[in-house]
Amino acid sequence: MSGTALSFEKTKEWLLVDCGEATQHQILKSDHAAYHLGIICITHIHGDHCYGLPGLLASMSMSGRREPVNLIAPKKVIEFVHSTMSLTDLSLNFNLYCYAIENTEQQLHMAHCDIDIIELQHRVASYAFKITERCIPKKLHIDKLRAQGVESGPHYNQLQKGRDVNYKGQRLLAEHFTYDSWQARTVIVCGDNERPELLKPYIADVGVLIHEATFTESDLLKVGAHTGHSDAKRVAKFAQQNQVPQLILFHFSVRYHGDGKLKELKQEATHWYSGHLLLAEDFGSHVVVKHLCEE
Repeated sequence: MSGTALSFEKTKEWLLVDCGEATQHQILKSDHAAYHLGIICITHIHGDHCYGLPGLLASMSMSGRREPVNLIAPKKVIEFVHSTMSLTDLSLNFNLYCYAIENTEQQLHMAHCDIDIIELQHRVASYAFKITERCIPKKLHIDKLRAQGVESGPHYNQLQKGRDVNYKGQRLLAEHFTYDSWQARTVIVCGDNERPELLKPYIADVGVLIHEATFTESDLLKVGAHTGHSDAKRVAKFAQQNQVPQLILFHFSVRYHGDGKLKELKQEATHWYSGHLLLAEDFGSHVVVKHLCEE
């Protein structure tokens, strides 16, 4: 089962990438509420990434969700959802806005983030999502305001909220007197992919890369390249070469399930990557580092 949750600053809304069969049961045990799930991104058609979607949508509706939900997915996944809804007589209490990746512009602008869609290579069409946060709280250029003779007052608060104001006969534009509190944080979450280098045009400003490492290099050689998956060495080398600050590996073969069985895979990744490495585990959480902006 696959599923990666991303929460946004100062809102209860969150985003889910992929929805394996038991996802809604895991959500019940997590700090997230299905009621607040606003965006669902599906990387590809394979069942371990989408079979849980109809049930999750039904549960969201039953929980009282009324706000629209955005589904970004391959066309076949959207057809799967609509067919299941039709065959099971399921109606939702919210609008489900569907974006078929094949017919969608490369970047989507959502309320709390921008989403770039990146084509990967797998046995079927597979995609990554580059997610960049929006709506970052603003700070004021106090020195600029004072230099222009703008004294402190309620208009300061309006400018900080991004609103242009009139002050003693002059129009003050919020964009001229404010700046972001921190640099926009960016995460890439990948579907199944055998060629990490396809991320190269998108990786420069990424703080966290979440990528599958289904095998170690030696095990992948035994199994064969036909799987369309990556090994830990391949991903770690890419992250190292492109100076990715934080790397999270996931989607491990069942051969590594059990106490201590991920040790070899982690050792392989650590040998080729010197940044902050994590191996995903159920209910694990990670805070993406903020880099504060200076006035």
